[in-house]
Amino acid sequence: MPLVNPGSLFTFRFPCRKRKTLWPPASAPLDEACRLPSLAGIVGVPDLVSLWLAWNDSGLRVRGEMKGVGASRWCQPTRPEDSDGLHLWIATRPTGESHRAGRFCRRLALLPTGGGKLADKPVAVAAVIPRTSEIPAELPEGSVPMEAKLHADGWSVEAHITAAALPGWDPAEIPRLGFFAAVIDRRLGRIPYGAPPEYPWESDPTTWMELDLAGA
Repeated sequence: MPLVNPGSLFTFRFPCRKRKTLWPPASAPLDEACRLPSLAGIVGVPDLVSLWLAWNDSGLRVRGEMKGVGASRWCQPTRPEDSDGLHLWIATRPTGESHRAGRFCRRLALLPTGGGKLADKPVAVAAVIPRTSEIPAELPEGSVPMEAKLHADGWSVEAHITAAALPGWDPAEIPRLGFFAAVIDRRLGRIPYGAPPEYPWESDPTTWMELDLAGA
């Protein structure tokens, strides 16, 4: 493990673009201005995930594409922390100081399959943040609509994380978010977006980046 997290040498802060319409994806495709830069080369992880983000008062829109993870997927909504998927950590009121997540922090597992009666639908599940100081409110049913596509070498997910799913969401008062993402794969392990795998990004908000809720 490196003595210094390469990502900690930088303050990662990216604009999150505002879009009039966030859902459904067919009516609201995310353009390249919404795409986050790849940090894989900086933090030393495989470059497998591409992310697009946008927001408006109704919540946050996320698109993730995973390539190079193969066709096998292990998605169990009852075990979200271990399930294959795109995992997100979101702090609606980031302080940049506390090493423990609180009630305004939400972890979501966006699973490309595992939902529905036949377990073949995408599903968003709230997951536990280790060492949290105060657990957020339960995730309201239906508050994160999703779509997914399965590919021979990976999968993609689209989600609308509505305001109801984001405790403390108030972009007019606090126009920024703490944000982190990771791909979890049974074969490849945990592949974080902006920090080495050995660092405590699963539990420590000070390792997360910031998103500025910008305009167009």
